[in-house]
Amino acid sequence: MKLRPLFASLLATSLIASAQTLPDLGDASSNALSESQEKTIGNRVMREIRVDPMYLDDWEITAYVRSLGERLLAVTDPPRRELEFFVVNDEQVNAFALVGGHIGVNTGLIVLTQNESELAGVIAHEISHITQRHQARAMHGQRGAQMASLAALALAILASRGNSGQSGQVTEAAIMGASALSIQSQLDYTREHEREADRVGLALLERAGLDTRGMVTFFERLLRANRLNEFKGAPSYLRTHPLTTERIADMQDRLQPQSTALRMVPDSIEYRIARAKIRAMMGAPNEAVAYFRNQLSERTVVRPREEVYGLAFALCRAREPDEAWKTLAPLLNPEFTHPAFELLAARIRAEQARFDDALAIYRAALKAYPARRALVYGYLDLLLQRGRGKEALADLDERLRTVQDDAKLYELQARAYESSGQPLGRHRAQAEAYYRRGNLAAAVDQLELAVKYRNANFYELSSAESRLREMRVLLENERSAEKAMKIS
Repeated sequence: MKLRPLFASLLATSLIASAQTLPDLGDASSNALSESQEKTIGNRVMREIRVDPMYLDDWEITAYVRSLGERLLAVTDPPRRELEFFVVNDEQVNAFALVGGHIGVNTGLIVLTQNESELAGVIAHEISHITQRHQARAMHGQRGAQMASLAALALAILASRGNSGQSGQVTEAAIMGASALSIQSQLDYTREHEREADRVGLALLERAGLDTRGMVTFFERLLRANRLNEFKGAPSYLRTHPLTTERIADMQDRLQPQSTALRMVPDSIEYRIARAKIRAMMGAPNEAVAYFRNQLSERTVVRPREEVYGLAFALCRAREPDEAWKTLAPLLNPEFTHPAFELLAARIRAEQARFDDALAIYRAALKAYPARRALVYGYLDLLLQRGRGKEALADLDERLRTVQDDAKLYELQARAYESSGQPLGRHRAQAEAYYRRGNLAAAVDQLELAVKYRNANFYELSSAESRLREMRVLLENERSAEKAMKIS
């Protein structure tokens, strides 16, 4: 993942400067950061990640990755931790765990996997890094490791995940001095950490009912492709996760005792659709169209639904909506349909300027799949595009009575208030969106703007003032926690 240049520059400076003084943190017998310290660092890092252009804001893909992660997390040993799974729109083959319980998966890695168990194997491995607290232990590995560098270190881990020249410059800058070099040495997992994550990850695959061979086959292919120089430079994943033939042999040995019980696990339709959508989003639209046409030309008997969907999606990207509709139409049969197909159908109709038809598709799909957030977002967005803000507001008011953890819904509500000429409501809704994305400072800024509208409804103004007081307390607590750890 590529960090914004200015932020990357500040990051490198922070690493070098903060490494110069190392205050005593207390009892040297402690072998890890506390969970509250991890959470403070993780929240700080995620505030930067969520506003980075590479952060993929696609509900369908992210929801699938989260569901797979939750399936694995459900079979971890207690006490179980809450983890956040997110997707990075980067063709580099990579996945990574961040301090505080955050796991990122690159789109390039999802596409490279050949089955769902391979993807699950990588995610299980990353979950294991967190449940075994490898990063927290590594960060505390040096006596008196400075807290001021820890957030920067976590961000440097993220920078080092990319193969870009920018990430290389950040890493070089970070290791210019001997003290910084000792910090840099903690960026990569040790072989012991990797073996432990392999062992625990394989157990998670088995408990979750997935094919344990998935982890082995993916890592084998990754190592083989690297040796044959099939990648442009060393894959990011291999740079931070030491992979050797001994590690793979160890994984294979762990499979031997249960070889007779190895299962063939079919891929879910959700995996196949998510993978096809990512592939259709990659590269130039005409290249994506050519790819799927070539794939389907080789299917002489059965045309997989996900590949037909991928071609229709790519055609829509290429601004060929009529051809896209013709391609997608067979999948809209009630016997074969899927919410992703209905969402694409509505988008194609909108691209054809058949807006009433698009809205009708959304309404029918939402009756069949009321919990699918992507359909909700698409429907409300189209209402707003068509100048139907009051209708969108009424729908949002109803949804937000039961769903209050969705930042995207609040962002749509802010747009709806703006289109309806209600500035206080717009700032209030935007504040709630920022709060749910972990940006308390921005939330407070929005509420401070909201309470300036003194001629607004008394109840709404009082409610905004009360919420502002709550947010200020939360922001002060957050800043105090970061100050205590010397995180700027």
